[in-house]
Amino acid sequence: MPHLTRALAESDFPAVCPSLGFTESHQVFLDYEGYKKGRAVAKKIEAANIIVDWGVKLGVCELTRRKMKEKEIGKVAEFIKRVLKDGEKPKKTKLEVAKFVAEFQMIEYCFE
Repeated sequence: MPHLTRALAESDFPAVCPSLGFTESHQVFLDYEGYKKGRAVAKKIEAANIIVDWGVKLGVCELTRRKMKEKEIGKVAEFIKRVLKDGEKPKKTKLEVAKFVAEFQMIEYCFE
């Protein structure tokens, strides 16, 4: 199971397909019972400067292209948890996310 999915599942996020290991790709799906609730969840995360679609689908390809490893991907899961589970104001988290992402500006498109 990819690290982001594992970190989110450990915090009781509704990751889809646990019986199948959640995912074999770079995408994580969280089931918030349809478009309306998913959209509200996505907007809250986006207010913290973490972009997801209204599904709520998270992809890690952008993170890995920026050379983030398990430790950093775990930090992204922690940001999401703080906003959605711990009730932290997205505005506060947004500043930390911006500072965190600033450390990963070099984008790679292939492996060495």
